[in-house]
Order: sequence, then C-alpha cells, then structure tokens
Amino acid sequence: MAAVTWDHTPPTTWIAMVDGQACCSVKRKDIGGWTATWTDDRLWPVPVHLPKAVPQPTKFFSSLEEAKQAVEQALAA
Repeated sequence: MAAVTWDHTPPTTWIAMVDGQACCSVKRKDIGGWTATWTDDRLWPVPVHLPKAVPQPTKFFSSLEEAKQAVEQALAA
C-alpha cells in the first residue's frame, strides 16, 4: 500500500490520506484522548480482552501519536 500522509485541519482533526483519498480521521476529544474513525468499510479489531465484542469503525487512543501509529500500521497490513 502507498505511504500515508496526514492532512491537519486545526485545531482538532488529522486526516490520513492514501493516494489522495481520505481513509481515516483522528479527532481530539473534549474529555481527553483521541478517536480514530475509518471513512470506508474498514473496522478496528476487537480487543483481546473482549473477545465477544463487535468490531467498530471508531477506536479510542490516549495520545495523537498512538492513534496515528495505529492507523499507519492498520493501513500497512
């Protein structure tokens, strides 16, 4: 897959772009932390400790760096 580039919409949103297409948005939450939401049909895998959970398009992260790294790893797979 092509390299991920990040487009920043101040003050709270980062958009992951692949080949000029937006594929995930990372937004800062008022309560702290960040959420990464896929813009296509992709879903985040369930946590290991919740095996009966349903995969979701949105996942919470404690830091921007953690969220961006998770998005880049998911797109590289």
